[in-house]
Amino acid sequence: MRMVLAAALFLLTAAAGPCSKSSTGPPRGGVVTVRGTLTDEGVECPALRDQSGKLYTLTGSLGDFHRGDKVCVHGRLAEVSYCMQGITVNVEWIKPAADCP
Repeated sequence: MRMVLAAALFLLTAAAGPCSKSSTGPPRGGVVTVRGTLTDEGVECPALRDQSGKLYTLTGSLGDFHRGDKVCVHGRLAEVSYCMQGITVNVEWIKPAADCP
């Protein structure tokens, strides 16, 4: 009976796979340019939802942009963030989405 339980536990653990998945995006500290809409989804920081539905949180100045504006944000991915959600971008510049390179 113990052998059956041990085997079942082993199979469940092996089937779960690795604890972390590999990232397909730029590494933390990497430079990104993101186009999307500013939203009110951020708990601690302003937020932006891109066209694929990915949530970004933003640190730094947003200038005169507000929730609902379609923008283009360029900056570095935060290595550490207090935003508590999404992918945090340290904003280097922000402009209207129509002006996105």
